[in-house]
Amino acid sequence: MFTKTKLALATAVMLPAMTFSGQSLAAASNEDLSAKIEMLEAQLAKLQQLVTQQGEKQKAIETTVSKKVDSPVSGMKLTYGGFVKVDAISSSYSDGERASSAIGDDILVPSTIPVAGKSGSRRFDGHAKTSRFWFKTATPTSMGNINTHFEMDLLTFDGDERISNSDHSRIRHAYLKWDYNDSSSLLLGQSWSTFMSTMVLPETAEFIGPTSGVIFNRQTQARWSHKLSNGGTVHLALENPSTGTIDGGAGFSSNNYDDNNVPDFVARYDGNWGKFSYNIAGLARQITYDTGTQDEDKWGYGVSLSGKYAFANGDDLKMQFNQGHLGRYTALQAFRDAAIESDGDLDLIDVTGGFVAYRHLWTPKLRSTISYAMTRADNPSSVADTNNEEVSNYLVNLFYSPTTNLSFGLEYLNAERELENGDDGDLKRVQFTGKYVFQ
Repeated sequence: MFTKTKLALATAVMLPAMTFSGQSLAAASNEDLSAKIEMLEAQLAKLQQLVTQQGEKQKAIETTVSKKVDSPVSGMKLTYGGFVKVDAISSSYSDGERASSAIGDDILVPSTIPVAGKSGSRRFDGHAKTSRFWFKTATPTSMGNINTHFEMDLLTFDGDERISNSDHSRIRHAYLKWDYNDSSSLLLGQSWSTFMSTMVLPETAEFIGPTSGVIFNRQTQARWSHKLSNGGTVHLALENPSTGTIDGGAGFSSNNYDDNNVPDFVARYDGNWGKFSYNIAGLARQITYDTGTQDEDKWGYGVSLSGKYAFANGDDLKMQFNQGHLGRYTALQAFRDAAIESDGDLDLIDVTGGFVAYRHLWTPKLRSTISYAMTRADNPSSVADTNNEEVSNYLVNLFYSPTTNLSFGLEYLNAERELENGDDGDLKRVQFTGKYVFQ
């Protein structure tokens, strides 16, 4: 007598063979059928043994993992990502050769645009320096989640283009963030300044885009953030200080003062009003110098208002307005922080500027951004007339994404620089970029 299980196994094995051989079930002998069933039973027993062994191994693994629950790295999640970006840039200068510093070849730096030259020049440059890599960790603990972020790129401006085009890597971000409860967190390390709004940075082929009017700064800081019941977020930060440049007259070294003895103080509020998102940020910073024979310091202040409106069709409008003693915080330090008067006192320089950018989606894969940026300084009479009075730039581009995370862009940019004495010059730039984001 065959059990139902044995009969089913026998049928599953024999039917294919009988179909191909042209035999019927009735033609098979009881001996042949019994032999095949015994073979199947032996194979089934081996399979059951393997399943049992695998189950025992799984239990051992689970036991080992359970013993590590109290480990500092238990439950840590590691992620990585970045992008590869390649740029081809054709630059035309109206008033002389480009600045000797290579930084202006790769990205727009308003203060390097030549002025008052007899003739212009045209140059072509290609690079992949803005490509970047980051990795992050997220670790749950009994005291809240602890996140870290480390990011680097190659934008160091010291590579040799003759043979290898090598460039050193540099730190962009390196910080830890402790979410010690559902609404509050503490960030320690180098990241975007709390005074800066990344929300309003438009999509451009140029590294920054509205460079002449945007707040752009990364530095080491301690930032406390708290989410409010109305949906807004408050940020308070102490950030690494630095007095950028000071005009002190002939024979006075004006660059890179590091004499500050207190951090920069920053407060920012992030809010939403329907489809409009906005930031309001305030800055208080010490501006100082010490030559060894004379010294002085004053407090400077600034405010930045940023906003983004998202249209129903996917378009967006981004804008920013900045005013105050901003120095190194805006236009990539196109303006000095102060001038030293004849009695040694500091006369702080006030700047006003901003930008507006509009992005339109032509199709799901095709989009354009148009942007205008400008900042102007109210220089005191004691400032040398070769200092910058105004910088500006506008751009228009077209981006195409054939698939997710892959983009190709073509952009036209025009930037201008004007000195206090009226001398000026402009840069016209056509830039192609290809970019793939991996994560």
